Parts: sequence; structure tokens; C-alpha cells
Amino acid sequence: MADAFQTLAALVAQALRGLSPALTVFSPGSRNAPLVEACRQVVGKRTTALDERAAAHIALGAAVASGRPAVAICTSGTAGLNYAPAVAEAFYQRLPLLVITADRPPHLIDQGHGQSIRQKAMYEGHLRGQALLDPSAPLEEQWDLLTVALEGLVFGPVHVNVPLAEPLYGRPTLPEGLDLAPWTMPALEPLELMMPEWIKEAHRPLLILGQWNPAWGSPQRAVNQLKQKGWLVAAEHLSQLEAGSALHLEDAWEHAPAARVDVVVTLGGAWIAKQSKKKLAGTPHWHIGPVAPHPNMFGSLQEATAMGSAEALQALAAISPSYEVDWSRIWRQRIAYSAGAWSDLWVYEQIAAEIPSGSDVHWANSTAVRYGVHTWAHGGWKGNYRHFSNRGASGIDGCSSTAIGSALVAQKPTWLLTGELAFFYDANAWMTPVLPQGLKVVVFNNGGGNIFRWIEGPKESEWLDSHFTWSHGRTCEHLAAHAGLSYSRVASMEEWGDRWPAFLAQPGPALLEVCTDAALSENAWKARFQP
Repeated sequence: MADAFQTLAALVAQALRGLSPALTVFSPGSRNAPLVEACRQVVGKRTTALDERAAAHIALGAAVASGRPAVAICTSGTAGLNYAPAVAEAFYQRLPLLVITADRPPHLIDQGHGQSIRQKAMYEGHLRGQALLDPSAPLEEQWDLLTVALEGLVFGPVHVNVPLAEPLYGRPTLPEGLDLAPWTMPALEPLELMMPEWIKEAHRPLLILGQWNPAWGSPQRAVNQLKQKGWLVAAEHLSQLEAGSALHLEDAWEHAPAARVDVVVTLGGAWIAKQSKKKLAGTPHWHIGPVAPHPNMFGSLQEATAMGSAEALQALAAISPSYEVDWSRIWRQRIAYSAGAWSDLWVYEQIAAEIPSGSDVHWANSTAVRYGVHTWAHGGWKGNYRHFSNRGASGIDGCSSTAIGSALVAQKPTWLLTGELAFFYDANAWMTPVLPQGLKVVVFNNGGGNIFRWIEGPKESEWLDSHFTWSHGRTCEHLAAHAGLSYSRVASMEEWGDRWPAFLAQPGPALLEVCTDAALSENAWKARFQP
């Protein structure tokens, strides 16, 4: 009988068959050749991405859109370090991202060999599971180590590190007669939610529903039940609630009633509202989430409960007592007025009214996601949409890549709304063999980093344009051509009326560059509540 070949790679592939990933993303390399060959036998959607930072975010997008684990596989050395931004994002969003890194055998690390670094702790602090495989240990023992680590995908990212000795090329196999226990992802045990007495005894409870993964199911019914019981519910577009069905608290404080909130319950992921976090500081706070860390965003966390967000929201709606409903109904948002001139705000308002219902919408970080909150809260997005954004770590890395990965598995119209800096930053997202046909990209080019004109501090600096907003004088035209995206450009209301309908009708992946003046866009944003 021939000796088994690259058994650790074959072992990983065996586990992936039980995992049934939504998408596997490979990046080119040599040390990972056994993993590539072994995973060819795993059923499921696959793609490749040249840049590992983009590859991991493509897998992240597949995980967030499907609710299922997605996998990124790379070679040894610095390749794996490029997975780190996506790993951090997955950690805070609790997304099932599996990163598999090839490695040199342990005795070759620190010995001057190329692409050999200390890989064991490169995602330290941002993992839910880790399997550092050992080629000298029995395969049965490695199987147990691997499958236990993969169970952590229920709560977030997992890292599997696979030392591989040469020769690297050939079809990996396991020894005949190897007895491995069959494995699939275990289901979580149902839990019972116990409501603290101090929440029951409150008079003016506020529920903040943060970022919500659509794979958890719709939160709308439970939220409606809580509102009927007298809860004030605050949310943003990333909550997946219907537009207008919850309060955007950031725009309500000016007319807030004298009787303020006396307890806060938070569920779901990130909540953007920075000013409201300050105003709620010190309010007794109960957070419910699947696993630590439990955010103490008001500095007054009195209790944290470990429970899945969807399960907890339904339970809360069922067990909550009724409160005085008149208190919650007197809260009102400020009236926002439509932009009357060409600006970022004017364009976002048009988009919020005209993107077809049934689309997935990905919001880049910085100003884009905040325009999403505003348009959702003030008349836009009346329809069936799923809203996504990398608000776990809130970086601009991977905004384009995440949308691509999502579109690959969702197979539905997918929109990326992004600033030009985030688009430039993730330029290698487009170094993939095939782009999703239903992907449309709208890039807002206002000269660079306009959010720094909104906040106090940077605007007063003489380095505003060079070190904060990064004025650049570039357009997206050549990058769009390089990426294989059909390109069009608008710079006025008149051009919008001519080119937007054609862009909507474009059958393949396409990019529309919206060119605006930074100062005019800043003024329109700051005047949005003025008639």
C-alpha cells in the first residue's frame, strides 16, 4: 500500500465536507498547494483572489449574506497576516469566518527560510477557536483538535494553521482504515431568558437594536410587540427593520420629553449613534448577546446575558411586562428637509427612493453608512432591502471585497455605496476571475475623506487636505476599466437625469462615479434640518 500523502491537508478537507461552506476563497501560493488540491474535492462554491486581505473579506461577505461559514485559504508567511482585518471584523460581528493558513514545519521557523514567520498568535485576541495542527501528532488527535476548534464558528472566526513539509504537489490522502468520528456543526442548546427585576420595575425602557444579520430572521414582529408594550425602540438601517418603524435616536433629542429613559437594553451588533451614546451615559444598561465581549457603551453596564440575539429578542417580546405606552409615543424625530442642490445628500436621497426593492445594499464606512442611517430614518428605503456594513471594527478595509463575496452567494441585485477613498483602498478586491453580474457600484468622489469636514478638530488643521481628508485629484475611470466594470460619471442634476436610468438598466457589473464638491456637500449635510 502506498504511503498516505499530505495527511494534514486531507484531514482539513474532510472537516470542510462536514462544514459545507457557503464559499471557499483561495489565494495563489506554493506552500498551500496541498490544501488547494485537497479542497478541490469539497463540494461548494469556490473562487480565487490575488490579495489575501481582499480574499478574507470576500469570504466575510459570503458569510454575512448566507449566515453560513465561509473559508479563506492562503500560503505561509505574511500572506496570513493580511487576513487580520477581516478576522477582527468577523470577531466583532460574530461571523463564521474560517481562515486556513499553510505553514512551514516548526523546525524551519526563524531559520532564514522565505515566507516563514511566527504564525501561531497572529490573530491573538480576535478568535473564537484555533487549531494549530502538528504533523508529528497522531491524526486522530489532530482530528479532535480541528473539530473542536471549528465549533467556535458559531460565535465568530476560527484559525486553522497547517504545517506542510515538501513535496507539496500531488493529491493529499488519508491512511486507509483511519477511524474518524463523523462531524457536523453542532446546534446550540436553547436558553431561557430571565428578565432582571430592575428592568421589570422601570417606567421608561429603551431598546436599542444594533446591527442585525438577516440570517437571524426578521426582527420586525418582536419589535412591534415591544412597541405595543410601551418600549421605545431605537435602531438604524443595519437593524433590518422596515424604514420608519423605529426611532433614529440621534435626531430625536432636540424634542425629547422631560421624562428621559430610565433603563436601556441593547441587542444585536454595532450602533453608530455617537451623540446618543454620550447622552445615555450613566443610564442603567442590560446587554444581551451571544458571547463576550459585552459592550459597556454607556459606562453603566449592570448586567450582561449570554444568548443569541434573535432568540433573545423573541423571548424579550414574550416575557416583557407592559409599560405606559404614552411615554414612548411622544418621542419624535426632527423633520429633515430634502437637499435642493447637487450634493452627496441629494444623490443619496435619489438612490434611497430608486434602487429596486429586493436588493442587497452594502454601505462603506465613513460618510456612506451615515447617509444610509439618515435616508432610512427620513423617508427613504421604503421596500424590501437588506443593509450590510463592516461595522464590527468599522474600518474601510474590505468594503468592496465584502460586497463582492456577498453578491457571489446571494445571487441577487447587490449595490455597493462607497466613498472614493474606501474604493481606492480596496482596489485589489477586483482581482478575482469573475465578478457577480448583479453588482452595481456607486462611488461618491468629493475629493477625499469628507467626514473629517463634519467633525471638530481636523477642519481647523492646516494639514486637513493632506493628512485627514487626503485630497488626491483622481477619478475612478481607469480603475473601473482595470476591474472590468462598465463606467459612467455624473457631476450635476442634469447628468443624473440622463445617466442614472441607463446605469440602472446596465445588465452586467457597473460603476457610477458621482462627482460632488466637498464644501457644498458639507453644507447640505449640516443644513438637512433647515427648511
